[in-house]
Amino acid sequence: MKDFEISIIKTLRELSTPFIDGLLQAITFLGEQYVLIAVLAVVYFIFDKRSGQRIAYAIFTSISFNGAIKGVVKYERPFVYDTSYEPVRVETATGYSFPSGHTQNASVTYTSLALQFKKKWLFWIVGIIIFLIGISRVGLGVHYPKDVLFGWIFGIGCAFLGNYLHHKFEHDFKKLALLYVITFAIFLPFVFIFWRKDFSDIKIYRDFYTGYAMFAGFIAGSLWERKVLDFDCQAPLGKKLIRLLGAIICVMLTQFGLDMLFPEGFILLDMLRYFLVSFVTLGLYPILFKNSLFKK
Repeated sequence: MKDFEISIIKTLRELSTPFIDGLLQAITFLGEQYVLIAVLAVVYFIFDKRSGQRIAYAIFTSISFNGAIKGVVKYERPFVYDTSYEPVRVETATGYSFPSGHTQNASVTYTSLALQFKKKWLFWIVGIIIFLIGISRVGLGVHYPKDVLFGWIFGIGCAFLGNYLHHKFEHDFKKLALLYVITFAIFLPFVFIFWRKDFSDIKIYRDFYTGYAMFAGFIAGSLWERKVLDFDCQAPLGKKLIRLLGAIICVMLTQFGLDMLFPEGFILLDMLRYFLVSFVTLGLYPILFKNSLFKK
């Protein structure tokens, strides 16, 4: 089976041209973290915070699930198994291969988005986008076809399950908090299962640790904000756009600012940085500006 999938990848790579490679890279970019964070931020701060929380919960559950599976299965990348072809955009191929993180992250995010607005045309657009992102991962030579197939399945599944669970409990603070804690606790054992003292050994699990830390930041930040402020999106468009700009600045300052301050080679510092990205943006930022940007 693996050799058959490699033959598909190599055929696609042989048929590719610089233009096609550029197109595939543009498509795969739609499944990368900064685009997905932007989509989440627009929904969260412009349209409806509850919808944004449903999307965020589904995303972080999916990221943790993806990282856990990758760490347990330990399926090597196709370009590691067969070095006779040249993959493209290898810097995005972090961690193990199965299932595709790009495909799963895009599937859960865009499907969750469609579930919030429930427009037939949006489901069609979302379906096309996540299909093309999956194909791009194979075309670039960084994933097997089955990685993408299960990325679609797991991502869409997490979107539907996450939306259902969050919608069921979101009106009761204690039940919602319990849902967050139980989901977070499910993946806690993998923190210890994957742990290695040497950074060079634990680096391959980095996506799981950073995603899990962002999940913790989302839980702490969103619950704190709801308890203290609980803002809504019933505000003039201009104010909502300023809120969004402030959120983007928070993400950039926390992400890149701490990246420059923290030394490389420490997974715990990586986790702290990603925890603060979601905690500061979703919790601290609205509370600090509650009397101006987020005043009801």
